[in-house]
Amino acid sequence: MKIHKLINPENVYLDLEASEVKSALAAVADVFSPGLELEPERVVEALVEREELGSTSVGEGFAIPHCKTQGLAQIAIALARFTDGIDFEGTGHDPVRFVFVVLSPPDQPAAHLQVLSQIARVLKRRELRSELLSAADASEVVRAICRVAEEEGL
Repeated sequence: MKIHKLINPENVYLDLEASEVKSALAAVADVFSPGLELEPERVVEALVEREELGSTSVGEGFAIPHCKTQGLAQIAIALARFTDGIDFEGTGHDPVRFVFVVLSPPDQPAAHLQVLSQIARVLKRRELRSELLSAADASEVVRAICRVAEEEGL
């Protein structure tokens, strides 16, 4: 499973508003879930439950909230940028402005971990993080991620 095949401009949401983790996850679920034929409330519940196990913040303004949820045939990824930073309670981490939300079918644990690993790998690139925080539109976000994923062999 390659992340560049799972990311598309239709699932990139820029300049969302939220004040805390749950409202941030709800903002993404509200716009992302209907296209997947999932109930936003169920998605938020699963993401919050996972977040309670430990922060998904990876530092420098980024987080990778993720969960396994019934009703999906394959992994789905949404990318969202928030106008203001949100405290994801990651020890010593900056407030989060950009999230990669990963939803996976429960019967694909290996693919789920592979996608999370690939996202973490591309986010190690400082120039990519900068591009994602300043991108003018969804297409620019996707191009930047796909470029880095290709360079990394992902």
